[in-house]
Amino acid sequence: MKQKRIDFEKLSRRIDELAEKWDTSGVVVVISYDEIVHSNTYGWADREKGVRMSPDSTYLISSKSPLLLGLCLMQLIDRKKISLRDTLDRYIPEYRHAARITIRQLLYHTTGIRDYFYGGRMVDLSRSEQHQALSDEDRFRMESYAYQSPITFAEAHAMIADAPLDCEPGSHINDWSATNVLFQKEIIERVSGMSLVDYQRRYLFGPLGMTETVPGSDATTVSYGCIKETVLVRLPVVEEMDHALRTTIDDMVKLMRGLVDRRLMSKKAWTAALRYDREGMGIVAENVNGIACGEGEILGYEFNLYFDQDTKLAYIHMTNEIQIMRRWDDEWFYFRKEMRRAIEEETTYPRSTRLRPYSDQNVWDAMNLAVDDSQKSFVWDAKPSLCFALAKRRVRRPYVLMEGRRAVALLVLSIDKKRSFYNVDIVLVDKRYQNRGFGKIMLSEALEILKRNGAKRIEIGVSRFNTAAQKLYLSLGFRPAAVYEGGMALRIDLDSSS
Repeated sequence: MKQKRIDFEKLSRRIDELAEKWDTSGVVVVISYDEIVHSNTYGWADREKGVRMSPDSTYLISSKSPLLLGLCLMQLIDRKKISLRDTLDRYIPEYRHAARITIRQLLYHTTGIRDYFYGGRMVDLSRSEQHQALSDEDRFRMESYAYQSPITFAEAHAMIADAPLDCEPGSHINDWSATNVLFQKEIIERVSGMSLVDYQRRYLFGPLGMTETVPGSDATTVSYGCIKETVLVRLPVVEEMDHALRTTIDDMVKLMRGLVDRRLMSKKAWTAALRYDREGMGIVAENVNGIACGEGEILGYEFNLYFDQDTKLAYIHMTNEIQIMRRWDDEWFYFRKEMRRAIEEETTYPRSTRLRPYSDQNVWDAMNLAVDDSQKSFVWDAKPSLCFALAKRRVRRPYVLMEGRRAVALLVLSIDKKRSFYNVDIVLVDKRYQNRGFGKIMLSEALEILKRNGAKRIEIGVSRFNTAAQKLYLSLGFRPAAVYEGGMALRIDLDSSS
């Protein structure tokens, strides 16, 4: 059911404000239930020459983008051309470690295969006095070009053929590995009998009507990389890039709609494609605080395409400039992160809400939960709350309230059966999601957890000035047990005979 409470006009204004704040370049489009609810271009097609971005501007994407490679491989799995259980020797028998590595490990970037670029070429460049003598900007340009320059699979294989694996397959993620990308590309081409670009044009772009996505590097926008988090570096295009595709935002919106509508492959294949590992990594996208994010980057051009197939929400940020970053309150921020958080704030309501133990599957998102400044005298943010909980692990138990795959709130309970002590230590609802019912859902589940663990009486403390929290606790049956100058002790008896 469409969420009627979403104020897309307010959200659109907020995105525009953030784009101005960050002086970002590119385009943002948001769709909800197939309707475009926000679309705007920002900044510069050519910052140096003062050429503004327009809706007709063209961009570059790479045929080797993680999203596109993942879609191709999942289609081949869907058509039973390959299997996640297959070992690589079935497709690339010349690689001496191929029998130890599965397609699944290749798709989740846990192969352990030596990285020919970062573990090879970049190491050589770091030892070159001539290279190190260049300015930071020129060194960055040369390294960017080196990464994007054409290389055949045979050339890359020759560089790593005799190298041992960096780790046991399946044990560590090496998602930055350029070699993993070439192995994926090679398997697609060997199995399909087509070049990667031809395969994508026939099986991805064609079915979605993406007629403006074609081979070439002649975009109307000029790209910029970023060094030291804040310095933009102009990157003239390398014409010989064999994996460059010129595209438009209209075509990328068609791709967005295809992902939201579960096109291109079966529902079963989509389920497998969006099955995340413990680090939040999936085959076609990663889990970014509850929403799938498919991405791609080529010489300063980036796209980040977020989509939720259940809520029919999708949005994209496409840019010709790598994001600049700033650090505030011990956290890195940039335009896309703030934009995503603004969209999360406006679109997140109780729908599929569950309380889950704090674990490595929700650790990063849970740590970023924060209360409003006006509440900081009442409630800690997530990081000190988790430190408090983990300091006494036998008694204190942290939980994270998840809306789908998104962390929205944090709970810490004390359960000491020997002392018959049961307490609600911390109730924290992120400032973006307050006054939507999440606190009541979480506390209701907390009472059930404590009751299952033998609680007959539960206590909770609250500031006398935190009237919102008092109202919530009283609505669930808590009653004042003691009132102090600055705080209150509330109690609920679950056994009427006590």
